[in-house]
Amino acid sequence: MSVRHSLDLTRRGLLASLPAGALLAASCSASPSPETLLQGLIDGPELNRAPAAGIVLMKDNLVIAKAAVGEASVGSRPFTVRSALRAASVSKMVVALTAAKLHQDGDIDLDTGVRTWLPFYPATTAAGPDGPSLRALLSHTGGMKDPDVYWMAHPGTIESLLTYDAFKDNLDFEYCNLAYGIVATALEAATQRRFDRISRDLVLKPMGLDAGFNWADVSPEKRREGATLYREYGNGWASQMDDRDILRDPEPFVLKEDGADLATYQPGTNGTLFSPQGGLRANLIDLATIAARLKYASDLVAPVWQLNADESNGVHDQRYFTQFGTGVQVHPAEESLWPGYELWGHPGEAYGLYSGAWYVPALEISFAYAVTGTPDTPPPRSTKHPALNTFSEVLMDAVIAAYEASPAAR
Repeated sequence: MSVRHSLDLTRRGLLASLPAGALLAASCSASPSPETLLQGLIDGPELNRAPAAGIVLMKDNLVIAKAAVGEASVGSRPFTVRSALRAASVSKMVVALTAAKLHQDGDIDLDTGVRTWLPFYPATTAAGPDGPSLRALLSHTGGMKDPDVYWMAHPGTIESLLTYDAFKDNLDFEYCNLAYGIVATALEAATQRRFDRISRDLVLKPMGLDAGFNWADVSPEKRREGATLYREYGNGWASQMDDRDILRDPEPFVLKEDGADLATYQPGTNGTLFSPQGGLRANLIDLATIAARLKYASDLVAPVWQLNADESNGVHDQRYFTQFGTGVQVHPAEESLWPGYELWGHPGEAYGLYSGAWYVPALEISFAYAVTGTPDTPPPRSTKHPALNTFSEVLMDAVIAAYEASPAAR
């Protein structure tokens, strides 16, 4: 696979031609540049590499460092920090910011039970007769768990997903994608508008972002230049999401039954249509811009759940999760992806992609990163931090190296 680059740093990747093993050895003594670190992911051995990777750092709404390597579409276009991609669970921050704006405007109350807007939500759950609050659902403490399938094709309704498999008998933390479909449906019911349009008008457009859920309202030009997500199998790269046909399609990418028309959708019946749990299409600059917004969202970053001393109050995935706010994961400084610095934001993982978007309050910077494909066998967990794997560890190393080489660090 040919590889193309995009970088806005003074140091160049002089070691880019070395094999991945040599790169790792060199990194111990030569302090490799961000591009060199990312290149190690691209040049890795077969079935242990990525098609593209990138990072971006921002301060005061300006990009202070960026690096990108690889191809947005294998065999053709280069990947850059402006290549829009399916951001996976980083999308959840936009759901939370949308709900917070509606709360601020008086259209909803984050601390009111969800049955206020969705009376079909079962009243006999652990959350009580009013159902869990929107805040509880956004913080994964609403007594829900993911069933095997947590989306419904149009013209189906989300009510059909609320079966026994979607609930548990306690309110301990358990990460749940379906909870975000429920929140999106409740926001629709409160406003009688589609979720993609609510998030566009309340969050994305006010920030000046050409971004949207499931490609809704993303400009045709940006969509055509988007990135495909891949997994590498024995016979090469296989697209998992947003192949060239989808990137050329002018319509939102939603799950519909044959013959179904999105124009007939009734808001408040199935918020999963626009994949609120992971369907935001945005580039790395967009994601860093969204993370920076958390500086002004103290209500969202305040921890709703915190892992207790004996680690018994939630499904924490070997301390992958230790604190969670309202739609925002918190990494305390003493156990952070960036050692010594508290982080607010969210990671993403789906369809071969690993991503993340974070705000660093002590440095007043935000950053975002992504690899757009991985092997069929997921990369193993990193020894540096439970919330990293060996691919996202390299992304974080590149972020830290980029910051240390930037004017902001001086």
